Amino acid sequence: MCEGKTEKGYFTGMRTWRGPQLAVDAPQRDHRGLVREAGARRSDEYDEVWCVLDTELDDQLVQDLIQESRRLEVNLALTSPSFEFWLILHTRGYSRPFQSAREAERELKAIRPGWSKATTKFEDFEDGLDDACDRARKLHNGDGSPPNPSSAVWRLVEAIRRGGEQDGGHGYSPRE
Repeated sequence: MCEGKTEKGYFTGMRTWRGPQLAVDAPQRDHRGLVREAGARRSDEYDEVWCVLDTELDDQLVQDLIQESRRLEVNLALTSPSFEFWLILHTRGYSRPFQSAREAERELKAIRPGWSKATTKFEDFEDGLDDACDRARKLHNGDGSPPNPSSAVWRLVEAIRRGGEQDGGHGYSPRE
């Protein structure tokens, strides 16, 4: 479950015939609604359910989302302040806090002048995926409230990679 077009475009591009099946959806809901929707979609059909969310929210709401996701057995990939920071990490390290999500967008546009939310594609960032995971991991382990800036999307990427390895890289890996 994704918050918007940027995330959906990115993760839809990660689908391959060799890896695990990815169902990518971006329903129009607030953060709490997305976590609840993801919880409602949990079933034996999916090995894992994830929500990819920005955290330009107050700390209490982030804590509430973390608790709700644990209760519903939904994994969170939180990025502070926004998913655009995850995309920045594909090209360079960055550790200075952002004042807003808009500032992260401006930084990404400075790095990738042709980038736009509506046209985000995984293939445009694929070459920097390993670097992004390494850089993000160094900023935050993915547990608890994310500091600004940070991204736990690396945890989801690793889960996707594990899913492709579990079945020899030939598609969906059913529950044991």
